[in-house]
Amino acid sequence: MNVEKPKAAPIAGIVLTALAILLIAGTATFAGPCTTHADETIPSCLWASRAVLGVGVVTAIISIVRIFETDEGERRGLSLAAALLGALVATLPGWLIGLCADASMQCNAVMRPFALCLGVAIFLVGAIDLTKRLLAIRR
Repeated sequence: MNVEKPKAAPIAGIVLTALAILLIAGTATFAGPCTTHADETIPSCLWASRAVLGVGVVTAIISIVRIFETDEGERRGLSLAAALLGALVATLPGWLIGLCADASMQCNAVMRPFALCLGVAIFLVGAIDLTKRLLAIRR
């Protein structure tokens, strides 16, 4: 008897991986935090960027696993995890971890909107994939 193994559904995982890699690369380069202040203190936005970077790495790992996963329950769980991590990324800079007081600083002008946009995008891809999979159960 030939039992066919379920195929992986990589589309959501590929999109999530691309978004996570963009989050990591952007936070490490052009959307990074402010430099040290004139008085040599470390700005709080540095901690926000490190948190975003860390969540981005975890999201990338989850997304790569999501590409190759064949179990439907695992796919739903990974999509849920990605959606929740996207929400976390969106709220980290400025809400959960404070940024510089000056609105024209790099962290407020670039890093915060960058993390917000990518966090919302990751959330939406994960949530849409999860919803799609939960609705497929009822069919």
